Amino acid sequence: MTDPVSNEKLYINAMMKKLPDTKEKHEYVIQRGDNLWNLAKRMLNKKQASNKEISDYMLLIAKLNNLDTVEKMNSVKIAQKIYLPDKINSKKQYAAVKIETSTGAYTEAEKSALDVINTLHSDKTARLERAKLTAGRCYHVYNEKLYDSGFYSKNHPVLSFNVDASGSIKQIDFEDSKQNLNIYGYDYSIDTQGNIRGTTYPYPVKGKLSKEQNESLRNELKNMINNY
Repeated sequence: MTDPVSNEKLYINAMMKKLPDTKEKHEYVIQRGDNLWNLAKRMLNKKQASNKEISDYMLLIAKLNNLDTVEKMNSVKIAQKIYLPDKINSKKQYAAVKIETSTGAYTEAEKSALDVINTLHSDKTARLERAKLTAGRCYHVYNEKLYDSGFYSKNHPVLSFNVDASGSIKQIDFEDSKQNLNIYGYDYSIDTQGNIRGTTYPYPVKGKLSKEQNESLRNELKNMINNY
C-alpha cells in the first residue's frame, strides 16, 4: 500500500512541471551556509533579482535533483553532491513559471493567490506575526521585498488571516501581486471554500482555488502557526 501524496508535494510537482527541463548540468558540493535559496540567487547572478525569480530558479534546482518536498529542499547537508543547471540566460532560455489550467489561463486573482502560496512555500524571508488584539486571533505574514522603484521593505504584507476558537483558519486576505504597495488595504479575500472575492462591496467572486490549492495554503499557514 502506498502513502497518499501530500497536497504540498502535489503543488510543488505542478509548479515544477511548468519549468524547463535542464539538459546541461554540473556537479556542486554543498558548502557551509549553503541552501537552495542562496544557491539560486547566486546562480541567477542578477543584482536585483525578485523573490519570484529566485523562487523559480530554486525550484529548477530542486527539480534537477528530485527534491519534490519542502523537507527535501531544506535537508541538503554539507559535503552533499547535487547538480546545478549550467548558466542560463534568464531572458532567452529560462522560462518562468506560467500558471495555466486545463480550461485556460487563471484569472489575475487566482494568479495572485498562487503567487502567495509560492511565497509561503519558498520565500525564506516570509514570517508570521500575531496581531495584538484583546479578543480573537489574527495573524499577518510579511516578507522582504525590493520594489521596482528601488524601495526596499522588510515588512511587505503578504496576507492576513483569522483563526477561530477551534483553530480553523477562516478568511484569508491578500493583495494583488502586481501592486507595489499595500496602500489601500488588501485586494482579495479567500473563504474556507476557496472562493476568491474582491474586498469592496458587493464582494464579487474573482476566481476560485482548487481543493488541493486551498488545502495547501491553509496547511502552510497552520505550519507557520505551529512554529511561531
